[in-house]
Amino acid sequence: MSSAPISTRLRCAPLISGETVVDPWVKALKLFVVTAGVLLLLAIAALVYVVVARVAPTSDRAPTPLTASEAKPAGEAIVGELPLPAGAAIVDLATEGERILLLLRTPTGETYLAVVDAASGARRLLLRVVPERR
Repeated sequence: MSSAPISTRLRCAPLISGETVVDPWVKALKLFVVTAGVLLLLAIAALVYVVVARVAPTSDRAPTPLTASEAKPAGEAIVGELPLPAGAAIVDLATEGERILLLLRTPTGETYLAVVDAASGARRLLLRVVPERR
């Protein structure tokens, strides 16, 4: 074993042609560092893409209301009717199992919540939203 310091023993010795001898472990370490750096950049790019895709709106414009011919496909029967307060429009809806929750707003500004049975289309509950009394 050589008594020279480690830093001297690991140095690359020049060859006759002017090239240097590189320790195989140094080559492996360089390859690992470059590969890890590339993988890290790819992971960051994928993370940025996922965040932007979830935050960005899917459409720049509001959905247009359906016409009567679009709402009822040809050949399908109407299950029933859903009575709404006079002039009320459906602003939003949410579904849960066999129930549909509709947010309704009238031209006068009144707000209603309607719970509808998804299977039959029958209105189960109609609530008028009012300010809290103190």
